[in-house]
Amino acid sequence: MSAMDEAADELERLREMVGPSETSYAELREDRDQAVHAAKQAFAEAGELRGHIVDLSVQLSRARQDQEYAQVSAAMSPAERLVYRARRRVATSVTPRLTGLARRAKQALER
Repeated sequence: MSAMDEAADELERLREMVGPSETSYAELREDRDQAVHAAKQAFAEAGELRGHIVDLSVQLSRARQDQEYAQVSAAMSPAERLVYRARRRVATSVTPRLTGLARRAKQALER
């Protein structure tokens, strides 16, 4: 064994005893920072995908409502269609507004 081989072995033995070098710590820190950055990006992308899923869900619900209305409307006479639209307007617009007004009036009276 040459002196160079002995020195290399001794250096390796000392590295095992002491632990990683400063360069190794810097590399580990950089790897950690890259992993954190990648995780944040993946989390943000997952959030965007959840948003797209919610949007698609809303669009699907609206399409189903439109399809249901078209099917129901096609089977009705013009007079029945007018009554159906009026009931639908009351249920989706007038009733919630009146409920909100009643709740606000009750809160105002309780003060």
